Amino acid sequence: MISFFAFAFILWCSLPVTSNIMLKPIERSYPVVQAGASVLKQADAILVLGCRHYEDASLPFADRWHRCSLLRNLQAIQIHRYHEKPIYVSGGILKYRKNSEASANEAFFLAMGISPTDIISVPSGTNTEEEAIALSPFLKGKTVALVTSASHQIRAKYYLNQQHISVIPVPVEFLSTTGTDWGWPSTLGLERSHRAFYEWAGLTYQYLSQLAE
Repeated sequence: MISFFAFAFILWCSLPVTSNIMLKPIERSYPVVQAGASVLKQADAILVLGCRHYEDASLPFADRWHRCSLLRNLQAIQIHRYHEKPIYVSGGILKYRKNSEASANEAFFLAMGISPTDIISVPSGTNTEEEAIALSPFLKGKTVALVTSASHQIRAKYYLNQQHISVIPVPVEFLSTTGTDWGWPSTLGLERSHRAFYEWAGLTYQYLSQLAE
């Protein structure tokens, strides 16, 4: 019986249609904002939260950043070229890393030709809440174009708002689709389900913490 339920659960999680249903409400909470959108003129800065990088010099340059970091960084560069806003990068040293997420992303922007004077590094925090607290002395009372994964926007916006930082959400790294996604079980379905469970758990913790205050 346990084996049957385990198989059914894995099947449910791996199906494109069910995994998309679980993740879509989180990822599609905010609309896509193109880099040239006029709303971004209201931002005082662009904020890129840390994700992950790989410290392996033998890898090609593009492979030294996890997909989430790569897409956030590329979107931030495009916004910067349209609106010439400074770019803030955050994130401390994660487990099994020697360099902070902020310093890794700073190196990415420098390699892409962004001027050092336009990059402000805040190499602190190992989760979103800690990053928001570390950013507060720099961005309190300001408005940022928050470039982070679509599934991460709700939680990140909440923590930044707690620090009196206004947010214009700029979601990237979408895994869900806007329509019904039919198909056979796949690794994409499992990845969507993993992302959905992680974020729903994070949102639940955030909600319960708010109630306890």
